[in-house]
Amino acid sequence: MKYRILPPYTPRTHSGRARLRPPRRVADCVSGRSWIQCIVAAAVTFTVTSAQGTNQLPDLGDYSATVVSASEEEALGREFMRDARRRLVFLDDPEIDDYLNRLGRKLAANSDDPGMEFSFYLIKDSTLNAFAVPGGHIAMHTGLVLATQHESELASVLAHEIAHLTQRHLPRMIAAMKKQTIPMTAAIIAAILLGGQAGQAALAATNAAALERQLTYSREFEAEADAIGIRALARTGFDPRSMPVFFERMQQWARIQESDAPEFLRTHPLTTNRIAESLSRAERYPRVELQDENMFLHMRAKIRALYNDKAEHAVQFFESALRDARNPAPHVERYGYALALMASSQYDRARAEIRELVKLRPHEPQYQIAEAEIELKAGNYDAALRRYREAKQQHPDRVFLDYYLASALLKTGHPQEAKDTIRRVLLTNRTEPRLYQVLARAEGDLGNSLGAHQALAEYHFQVGNSREALRQLHLARNYAGDSFYASASIDARIEEIEQRLRALGEKVPPRSP
Repeated sequence: MKYRILPPYTPRTHSGRARLRPPRRVADCVSGRSWIQCIVAAAVTFTVTSAQGTNQLPDLGDYSATVVSASEEEALGREFMRDARRRLVFLDDPEIDDYLNRLGRKLAANSDDPGMEFSFYLIKDSTLNAFAVPGGHIAMHTGLVLATQHESELASVLAHEIAHLTQRHLPRMIAAMKKQTIPMTAAIIAAILLGGQAGQAALAATNAAALERQLTYSREFEAEADAIGIRALARTGFDPRSMPVFFERMQQWARIQESDAPEFLRTHPLTTNRIAESLSRAERYPRVELQDENMFLHMRAKIRALYNDKAEHAVQFFESALRDARNPAPHVERYGYALALMASSQYDRARAEIRELVKLRPHEPQYQIAEAEIELKAGNYDAALRRYREAKQQHPDRVFLDYYLASALLKTGHPQEAKDTIRRVLLTNRTEPRLYQVLARAEGDLGNSLGAHQALAEYHFQVGNSREALRQLHLARNYAGDSFYASASIDARIEEIEQRLRALGEKVPPRSP
């Protein structure tokens, strides 16, 4: 069996996809084969092309677009994320989310498909894992972030995952699963990508354990993701060598752990040859000096301080780091130490540590937020509110500060001001789910059940739960009373969401009588 082969760095069309012919064996999946036979056929195709050279790609490009449409990709991603949110703990930290999304979108703007929209998430899990899902969803585990030593290493993982999506690797792998429903396909992918107990639960639910090896990324896809990711790193101003350096460290860690290899390596096969090839590619680009890593170091310290299983362990870690005279960034360790003390309810000590940092750098937003959060946890709501007001005044462009400010306003009994704060932000930023969540609480505190249910509907719609969004809108309609405008507005929104579900091929729930 012979297919035309593309090198991993082959230029793509304006849509980011190569114009290629489908191989016969996979094409047969469209007519009559069972979906398991199709998976096996795809696996055989990957095996044959692998034998022809690990630096080349199988000819699967445009065929996946004819089998898995753009709307199906979006539906698959939304279904996957709904399932992932039930199984995993997504970090709800506006500051960290803002940092991760700014970094990710900067890399995406230098990818092979700069017009593609992405959302980046962080999951509280100590394992080393990251995954990309159709629809532009990219998630990383906190364990992987803590394993990176420089921002360029974190960027290398994001760039690699972005490349998997711009090159449509998962759709090209699941094209053979056309006979499956979107929820079943999403569940199977979840079983493989999520890993750990969550993945095992999904496998048990789908009886799909036999598919795990077939759905790991092929060597060809990994080579392409490496090459395109390295190019994106260089374009964004990061050192491309950070990718092979970090992958090599992961491989060494896996050797030490023996059977307990990182989940990332199970779905992203890593070999010595692959690391050498990626290093060879990276060496073609000029060396880049280390960028300002201030925000990266602070966000990594925050993750270590607040999002681990035992706060006392974090306190001990930062105490040890502060005693190390060779520590190149003691202010970062002091910041983490203050947060760890806060997490262990040692508010006076935490306050003393963070005030030392505020004296040195009074306008650093991360220190201002930490100071306010310590006061908030200690029950000093008015003091916390003052800190947030000062921070927002000094950094008016930081949207995540509006969330912190509005939350503090609610806790201090100012729901109307909280509502006005969020409404102003929503004039220019209508896609941040947590803003609608705060708005719903403000409307509820003001006794506006209609507005609360409408805001909750938008929150659930933004996180991919359209069915719950429709349920909240139906509840909102019960509070519309005789207002023609309110009823018409709700009905129009219901119709918009139902049309979206139909376009994605999803079942529209029956309307309430």
